[in-house]
Amino acid sequence: MKKGRKIMLFAAVVAVVALVSSLTTLAVTNYGSSDDPLVTLSYLNETVTPSIQNKLNELLDERLDELARELGESGGFPSGGGQAAGFTVVTLNAGETVVCGVGTEIMLRIGSASSAGPEVPRLIDETGGQSVFDAGVPLTVNHMYMVTIKENGVKATSDYTKILIRGEYTIQ
Repeated sequence: MKKGRKIMLFAAVVAVVALVSSLTTLAVTNYGSSDDPLVTLSYLNETVTPSIQNKLNELLDERLDELARELGESGGFPSGGGQAAGFTVVTLNAGETVVCGVGTEIMLRIGSASSAGPEVPRLIDETGGQSVFDAGVPLTVNHMYMVTIKENGVKATSDYTKILIRGEYTIQ
């Protein structure tokens, strides 16, 4: 009789182990499937996405407020000009002139332009290491020019002329 009990106990243990391993296998294989996802699409659409969008909108509003304050303190940009801390792309049409402050840097990227202004030297070609004395001298594409006398600058000689500019300028 003792032997029969031991066999029954062994069979019960084997049955419990088999049942537990079967349930574990079933749970692992169905965990996070398309029928039973770990995170539901409705949770993402209704909770997570709006939360992220709200936070992003708050951050953008804060940054826009900061920029508006900065522009308000500096008096804003004059019409058709500005004070570019980094380089700014400016597009000009033929005949438009960019009048600059001292130290403004200009690089012709697309189109054609020439030196302009009332004082000599009109520009300094930083790339070529030369002064541009005469008005109307064509600028070389991808050369960096610096204005050393106020009211000097460049004049576009073709439509859709693009320049990079850093410093004080006004378009006329």
